[in-house]
Amino acid sequence: MKSIVNKIMVVLSGFVLLCYLPYLALVLVNGEPFFSCFIAFSVVTAALVPTLLFVKYSDRLSKVLKVLRTVYICGMAFYFVTFSVFFAYIGLNGLRNADDALAVFAEQDVTSTKPARDVVMVFGCRAYGYTPGIHLKNRLETAVTILNGRPEALCVVSGGQGENETVTEAEAMRAYLESRGISPDRIYKEDESHNTYENIVNTKNLIDDLGLEYDRIIGISSDFHIPRVEYLFDYYDINLDAEIETVASHSPGFGYYFTSVVREYMAYVKLFLVTVL
Repeated sequence: MKSIVNKIMVVLSGFVLLCYLPYLALVLVNGEPFFSCFIAFSVVTAALVPTLLFVKYSDRLSKVLKVLRTVYICGMAFYFVTFSVFFAYIGLNGLRNADDALAVFAEQDVTSTKPARDVVMVFGCRAYGYTPGIHLKNRLETAVTILNGRPEALCVVSGGQGENETVTEAEAMRAYLESRGISPDRIYKEDESHNTYENIVNTKNLIDDLGLEYDRIIGISSDFHIPRVEYLFDYYDINLDAEIETVASHSPGFGYYFTSVVREYMAYVKLFLVTVL
């Protein structure tokens, strides 16, 4: 029995480490803020150290420590189950790409009296000066496809300036879109946001302040981020006076996708604490 318990603990701990060691490496390489590094390091430590101690001293555990071991195993099992469900949820809810969306919009135009007036909203992400990071570049390329397919659409690029960024994400996004042939007359900057909720609210305020006329908001973000975007639209009942559509840009590879979903899991934990508790 003792051997089985140790094996279960090692397997569950290994799963947590499989998730968070790549994530820890990513935040360290990217020079993420201290809090992100601290959280990742804390999770890795919490998964590794107690497991080593419980396994090494399993013969000498008191009743209290055996209870703590059980609680510890249950906690890691809870993470295993919820993360697996979450991974499937993210995968199933970030599937619509630019080509699929354009086909749907074209069909809607045929059945309506006039084409919808679209505002494309691009969510910001890490930029290195005027060079967008790999996730942001993919979002912008998706925006280029949509904007070329909807030549009358306007675009709002949304993102403030992070701790390690020399210009705002919105400014980097504007420059990239212009370099890809999108007319500057179609691009508006929202450069005060620092999280997804602020992206949405500040973009709404900007659209209202500018008096832009629109029938549909097309939100563009990474595949792993789209479910949270949709959740925030629904939870806060943010009234943009328009139909809301989302379009996903695909992650550049499974490694990027996996570490991003790990980050998203933590973002949902924070969202749960803020919106539910």
